[in-house]
Amino acid sequence: MPAVLLAWRLILSGPAAAQDVQAGCLLLTGAWAKAADNDQRLSFGFVTIRNRGSEAERLLSATSSGAAAVELREPDPSASGGARAVTEGFVIPAGDVVALEPGGRHLLLRDLQVPLALGDEIRVTLRFERAGAVVVSLRAHWH
Repeated sequence: MPAVLLAWRLILSGPAAAQDVQAGCLLLTGAWAKAADNDQRLSFGFVTIRNRGSEAERLLSATSSGAAAVELREPDPSASGGARAVTEGFVIPAGDVVALEPGGRHLLLRDLQVPLALGDEIRVTLRFERAGAVVVSLRAHWH
């Protein structure tokens, strides 16, 4: 019976089991990436960013040694693919939360060195205006 309970706990934990990262006034939680099919060389990354400080923060860019490029993207129905690259970054207001999530703002990881299979991880460096470089590990899920 304990094995069944452990299995259910692992299944239900999903992306929420990701390691939280504290960087200055920021708390990054629930980091994950979309698993890629077979030879697919792109993925999407997601994370929730909480600004516990008294000043706004800005996510400026992202990079990864496992991908040729990482883009900040936001929904845009007029763009091909339904999203556009964001060059000015994402503002995280003081005392607020910004969620990079499916169907909303997200990271686009292009030209992966290897496809992300279920359970694989890719490390991404997020560059913030105040907090600087923050590394998060995105574990691949099928969401």
